[in-house]
Order: sequence, then structure tokens, then C-alpha cells
Amino acid sequence: MIQRKMGMVCGVAAACWMALCVSAAEPEVGPRLTDEQFFARIDTEQAGLADVKAAVARADWTAAKHAFAQHLRTRTSPSWTFDPQRAGANKKARVSPRAEAALQRRLSSIGIEWAFGETIDWAFNPTTQPDSKWPRNHEWTWQLSRHPMWQDLGRAFYATGDEKYAVEFVAQLKSWVQACPVPVKKPDNRPFSRWRTIEAGIRAGGVWPDVYHLFLSARAFDDEALTLFLKSYVEHAEYLMAFKTTGNWLTMEANGLYHVGALFPEFKDAARWRATALERLTAELDIQVYPDGAQIELAPGYHGVSVHNFLGPINLVPLTGCAVPDTYVAKMERMFDYFLYSMQPTRRTPALNDSGAGGVEGWMRTGAKLFPHREEFRWVATRGKEGRPPAVTSYRFPYAGQFILRSGWDQKDLWLCMDGGPFGYGHQHEDKLSVTLTAFGKSLLVEGGVYTYDASDWRRYVLSSRAHNLVMVDGMDQCRRKSPRDTYVVKEPEPCVWEQHADFEHAAAVFEEGWGTNAARVVRHTRHVFFVKPDLFVIADELEALDGKPHLYETLFHFDAPDVRVDGLQVVTLDEGATLAVAAFGADGVAIVKGQKEPVVQGWLPDSSAGYGGVRPIPTAIYRKQAAGTIRQLYALVPSAGAAVMPVTALSMDDKVLTVTREGGAQTRYAYSRQFAR
Repeated sequence: MIQRKMGMVCGVAAACWMALCVSAAEPEVGPRLTDEQFFARIDTEQAGLADVKAAVARADWTAAKHAFAQHLRTRTSPSWTFDPQRAGANKKARVSPRAEAALQRRLSSIGIEWAFGETIDWAFNPTTQPDSKWPRNHEWTWQLSRHPMWQDLGRAFYATGDEKYAVEFVAQLKSWVQACPVPVKKPDNRPFSRWRTIEAGIRAGGVWPDVYHLFLSARAFDDEALTLFLKSYVEHAEYLMAFKTTGNWLTMEANGLYHVGALFPEFKDAARWRATALERLTAELDIQVYPDGAQIELAPGYHGVSVHNFLGPINLVPLTGCAVPDTYVAKMERMFDYFLYSMQPTRRTPALNDSGAGGVEGWMRTGAKLFPHREEFRWVATRGKEGRPPAVTSYRFPYAGQFILRSGWDQKDLWLCMDGGPFGYGHQHEDKLSVTLTAFGKSLLVEGGVYTYDASDWRRYVLSSRAHNLVMVDGMDQCRRKSPRDTYVVKEPEPCVWEQHADFEHAAAVFEEGWGTNAARVVRHTRHVFFVKPDLFVIADELEALDGKPHLYETLFHFDAPDVRVDGLQVVTLDEGATLAVAAFGADGVAIVKGQKEPVVQGWLPDSSAGYGGVRPIPTAIYRKQAAGTIRQLYALVPSAGAAVMPVTALSMDDKVLTVTREGGAQTRYAYSRQFAR
């Protein structure tokens, strides 16, 4: 997770928060709120709270806790996605092994389990221990305090009604709240923190409401435990009011803040929490979403994170009665357009930057409900049973700089994505001009995707140019990370070429930000990608030396296949089902690297099915060319439903025409544009 630019809410929120919570000697245990402070935050004039008001008036905190807890247990609104009173309806239900592990305090975070024994150290991190077998990964501590184990315990209790799960939850709740007092003077987004603002938002916006309702009918979740939970939940709201960040983090923070205010209107500040959260989210729909619908981090997985959190207030409308303006909902439509038009034929997102290929059909079901006039959303959501496919096939996202070339909308159609846009606000890879290709229901040309956020060589690999399908210069990666940060997000589209014709489509973009650790501007790389209909992709790389020196160019192709066959400058994947043939025209030679660790990592793909830190070897073609001046390198890519065959015998290109020669000598000329525009 990238480091976030911190912002503080000046004025009333921060001042009140510090005034109410800071004493001469801050308590070392939580919660910070005393009983008196907690009940002072409740609007006891509301209907149903007369007994609470009476108990508070006489400072009988035990009675006040009981009265408030009884009110919450019996109220019918706000509600949740399930009925808390139906706990124990399936006593013979199979309980998740994760719940049984949580009973024994064997807690898992990011796929690594740790047996704590009697006492849980919420600041512990097994990956930072001197004898750790895992590379350092601060996500372990951070994500432990997202409390997934409490959901596991809660689901086990809700299914079976067995109090042992509730007893353990309450014990862990007390342990966490006492050991992890909320920060007051400033947010804590450091390593080992239990109160990063992102975790506070995730807890408040999903995990804790779920856990609260799962255990609401449990005897162990008694008046004291419920009050402890709510004290901390209120502290979450006041913390998130006082401190906020940016990017997808802010959507999680605001969604969490909104949930506290919507689910517990009994608190005096509930309406203010909701209003502030909705104001922040509304602003972010313009700040962090480009006009073309892409979220500014340009990682489809985090696009989904933001969408999920933008949806939070909308999803709560039927549960809480808290209204959301129609204008807010309308702003979200373009984010669903991004899912639709970038979607692979396999109905998954592109695996760009720190993202895997996530499912799209679920998002389209949501989009179809929110925007019933969008027949295309319904078509994807129902797998073609209803609605209609989009009227366009290939698509350009001008601000994201992503180009999608596709043959159609069937799951067996051809699809290529070129990433030719800005670096992005966060979760970036050094991968400008990289391409990926899917055809006949299979990913054929892949890139590094996402690997766990640790300090390993594997993590460095997926971030680097080496893990992508692009050109390296003299063994050097691209280096956009050293560019001014204000270039990471653009105010207008970067210049490119985008043209569509009956017989071909063409996209082109430029990389000139620099190479190597010093971002040396030694070469300008212009990449043209042609979709020659119906079944041929052509990549044309123009490489211009800016320093007057010769350079070694290495063009990479990462194949998602067990093996490949090499014939001269042709490489064909060997696999069951769909395959890909690549032929180079102008390269000096080609080498295949698979599963290499030294001298540099190459020929690997992250594989979550192999467990924490899983990777698998994949064949990677490296075409080499040593040259000075300005050169063109051309590549033909032909996917096939079965054993791939390369029908192209020659490619040539000048400043106006691409010429394709096929077996038998037939030539086709394609007059293309070099007019770059925004």
C-alpha cells in the first residue's frame, strides 16, 4: 500500500476530538471514552431512550448501559443485511476451519497464520522477526486489525448459536480495544499501527457492522461488551472525522464514517458524520475519477475498491432510510463504464499495475440495478440472456491512456490492451506501453500483476519493467517514479493516436520519461499497435536514440503457457486449447527465459493458488536488437483456438503505410495516421 498524503480536518472536528479525549496523562489503554463521555454523546431525547435518559440523569451507568443495549437489541430500524435474531437457526452447519483456529487464537493475516496462545499481541509481526522465513511485510500487522477472524467467529455463532464463539469474540474485542487506544494528536499510519486510517475505515464500514449484528443476540455480547464495542465504534467516527487521507484510502475512511452515522442515529453527531462522509465521497467522485471513468490509481482492483466504498451510502438506503442524492448516484455511472469497456472476453478486468484480473459480472449486476436504462450492463450481468451488447467494440480511455482493441463481445473473441497513459496516483508499475492479450477464452500474453506487498525480490520484480511486455534499454527499466509527482495524474489526456477503420484499428503512444535509476533520457520509444481484422495484431516499436549512441533493446513477451517452441524468430506457445504465435521482423535474435532467479528475476507469474507468496514459472521471449540512431522493430501476434500457425511472412512499415505479407505472397497495405492528439 502506498504512503498516503495526510490531511487534517481543521477546526471543530479536530478541536473537539482532542479536547474531549486528551487529558494531562493520556490513558495507556482503551477505550478513551469514559461512561460519562460516552452517554453524553447519545441524544436521549429520541424516542425509545427514556430509560437511558433517566439512568444518565442519576449517573447510574450500569442501568444506562442495560437500557441502551436493550434498545439496540429490540429496535427494528436501522436494520442489516440479515436478521440478528435468527442466530442458531442451523445448529448442524459446518463451521469454517478459520473460526476453529480463531478459538485457539491461531490468527491469520495475508495468508500467514500465527499461534498467539493465551495473549494476543496486536502489534506483533512474524515477518519482522530475526528468524522469519518470510520477507518483511508490514501488511501482516495492519491487516490483522481488520479483524477478519471476528467475522469467522461471528458466522460460526450465527449459524450454530454456540456461545463459545461469542465468548472468544468478546475476549478478543476486550483485548484489542484495551491494547489499542485510538490515536488522538495525529493519525498513525506507520508500520505496526493498529489505527491506520484505512483500517479504521474498513472496520467501521464493513467488518464491525457485520460482527455487531452477527453477535447481537449472543449472551456473551452482554451490556458491558456491547457498550465497549460502541465506545470504540464512536471513537472510530471521531478519529475519521478528524483525520483523512486521499485516493482509495479516503473512500474507505469516508464509507466507514458514514456507516457509524447511518447505523447508529442515536448519537448526537450521527447526522454530521453522515453529512461529512457524503460530502467527502461526493467530492472524490470528481477528484479521483477521471471523466473517462477510470480511478486515478489506474489499477482496476483499486478502481473496484473505490466503487465498493462509493456504493456504501447507496447500499444503506433501504437499511437505514438515509437518503442519497440522485446526483451522487449519477456520478458513478462512468465507473461502471470503465468495468464494461475494459473487460476482457473472459469477463475479467485487465491485470494492470497492482491488480489481478478481477471478475466483472458482479459489478455489472450492481450497475444494471442502479442504471436500469443501461442495456449493456444487463447483458453482461445476465450472460447475454437480457439486454444487448455494447454498440462499440474497441475503446480508448483518453485520461487513463488505456487502449482496448477487440474483435467483439463473445467470450471467445480477441482482446488486446495497451497501457499508454500516465503513471497513476498509486500502486504503479514501470510499465508504460506494455500490452496484454486474451483470446479464445484464455489469457495468452500476461504481465506481473499483483504480488504481496513485502520486501522480496518477487515484489520488486512485478513492479519493474522486466515483468511486463515492453522494451528495455541497455538492461534498464523505465523510471517514471522519479518524475514530478504532479505528472502522475493528468488534467487532460496525453497525446496519442487512435483511429478505427473497417479493416484495421490503430493506437500509438510514447514513452520518453527516462530509463534506469537516474531516469536517463537516452531513448524515445513510440509504440504502435494495430488490430488487422479479423485475427492479427501488429506491434511496431520505434526507438530513437537521443544521445547519439548505440543501445541494446530487449523486447519482452510473457506467455501464460507451460512451454514454447522456437523457430528462428518465431515463438509459438505450447498448451492445451488456445495458443499464441509471435514473429519478429528485424530482431537480431530471441532467447527464452523461464523461472530465472539470477542474475535478475525473470519468467515468473504471481500465483495466489500456490499460497502466500506463490509464483509459477512462465516462458518469456526476449527479442534483442543492438542499434544506433532510429530503428523500427515489428512483431506479428496471431492467437489461435488450437495449435497456433504464423501466416505472416513479412512486415514492413514506413511513415505512412503498414504492409503485411502473408503466405503465398499476398500483400495488404494499411495507410495509418501519425497525427498525435489529445
